[in-house]
Amino acid sequence: MTKRLSRRKSILQKIKIASISKLKPGKSVGVTNLGKKYAVFNIDGQLYGIDGACKHMKASLAGSKTDGPIVTCAMHGWKFDVTNGACLNESWANLKSFPVVIEDDIVYLIVGEE
Repeated sequence: MTKRLSRRKSILQKIKIASISKLKPGKSVGVTNLGKKYAVFNIDGQLYGIDGACKHMKASLAGSKTDGPIVTCAMHGWKFDVTNGACLNESWANLKSFPVVIEDDIVYLIVGEE
């Protein structure tokens, strides 16, 4: 008997975020793509991408206060680690994190499934 193996195809999307000049250390930029919010943070020169909406009340995290790698939602104070999307308040509220790439001084977020 021959067994058929299914192969998952990679479905990746590169989302343009901003010019690298707009993401100085300590700053963040948010975008909405196909109705979904994303945010990219510059923490000490390293870029991190996560879901851009707090899972509590869907408030945007871009532009919210950061303390090191921790961003605090401006609406209700929930805290997230931008390096991995972990919620420090509720484990069920972790956010997805995404790779960030820079090409020709433009910052892109890579989203989707591999």
